[in-house]
Amino acid sequence: MTRTNAWIPLAQWLAILAMSLEHATKFIWPDSPAVPWAILVGRIAFPLFAGMVAWHLLHNTRRPLRYGCRLLLVGLVAQLPYALVVTPDKLNVCFTLGLGLLVVVLLVRLEERTLQLAAGLVLLVLALAIDPWIEYGLLGLLLVPAFALAFRYPQHTAATIPVLFTSILVNATPARMVVSLATAVVLILLANGSLSWRIPVPAIPRPLRLSWYPLHLLVITLATGGITS
Repeated sequence: MTRTNAWIPLAQWLAILAMSLEHATKFIWPDSPAVPWAILVGRIAFPLFAGMVAWHLLHNTRRPLRYGCRLLLVGLVAQLPYALVVTPDKLNVCFTLGLGLLVVVLLVRLEERTLQLAAGLVLLVLALAIDPWIEYGLLGLLLVPAFALAFRYPQHTAATIPVLFTSILVNATPARMVVSLATAVVLILLANGSLSWRIPVPAIPRPLRLSWYPLHLLVITLATGGITS
């Protein structure tokens, strides 16, 4: 199957708008009857972000370590407003995505199967240890590697199974599970060419793309007076 980045701008816009809608509604207007619907819409964001990180890692970057460190840097910048708005008890989603990416990088660079298995077990223990302190926990951390597996072997249906199960289990209610699962399925079909998106979507400028997460949290922090919900 031919690799294409045509779906990336659409996924970027959907992910950041869904995330921003959920956060703004939930934290600025917490008593609004629209909150449950905003949260449901927001469930498309994390699978999209994880899928895009995995795709860029496999196809669009020659410096994966720098890419991973850039995600962690964005997470570091965003951590203070995240703590003020969302929770002071966890690291934000950029750490989840960045650490998931670095797991893939490490396992790929270890060519021997025995070393990969040993490293995988060590990383699993470490992931379990930090599970309470990262957004989406262990399952969220595994979503980037799961997408990387599905994108690496698009001709093998079995390679998509970890993505499908993980995208379900990172959510707590049936409705959210369905939205997250449907997002993951559509993303895989777009990435492997089974679905195509023909309407041109303008790409988000890179500086805005990198700054959106901390900036939208900062705006919410200012709008709410920095009160954690």
